[in-house]
Amino acid sequence: MAWYYYKTSEMLEEELKAAENEGTRAEVVRSLENDLFELYKDPDLTIKPPQLEKRGGAYYSDAACSLISSIYNDKCDFQPVNTINNGAIDSIPSDSAVEINCKITKDGPIPIPIGDLPVSVRGVVQQIKSFERVAAEAAVTGDYNKALVAMTINPLVPSDAIAKQILDEMLEAHKTYLPQFLRSVNV
Repeated sequence: MAWYYYKTSEMLEEELKAAENEGTRAEVVRSLENDLFELYKDPDLTIKPPQLEKRGGAYYSDAACSLISSIYNDKCDFQPVNTINNGAIDSIPSDSAVEINCKITKDGPIPIPIGDLPVSVRGVVQQIKSFERVAAEAAVTGDYNKALVAMTINPLVPSDAIAKQILDEMLEAHKTYLPQFLRSVNV
């Protein structure tokens, strides 16, 4: 997904065009899921529905079953999983979540150390990690200013003014689900 960070304008244009023609990605996925739920009502369904290919994640079930089998059978094989960094990537805090190749054991994943990231991607990965950490802190505390800082840090947001606009629109649209922000002072 690096193209989102390195070809931001082109990706935004593509996504806006797709939203205009087919609906937003969320609307497309919701429609596909409704179709899938209807198909899954059929107890005689014996195939993986082709709609899964359009939804994304068509092979996650295979990956999940492989991971479950590896953990249960203590296979000690190697798979890419999301886990705690634990020093595997030098330039990322040890307590950060990372997706990395791990040895899979019955006691959990053991990240395979890779050292430092190449300089060509290190900065953007650290920026994304900073965004994730500050956004998580904002979500837990309901701190509007922290949420604004997080949005401003995001490499896909081109300015602080746009960050504020996006944040305010998101908080308004989802206020039912984000009551912790109702007590924040909008600056």
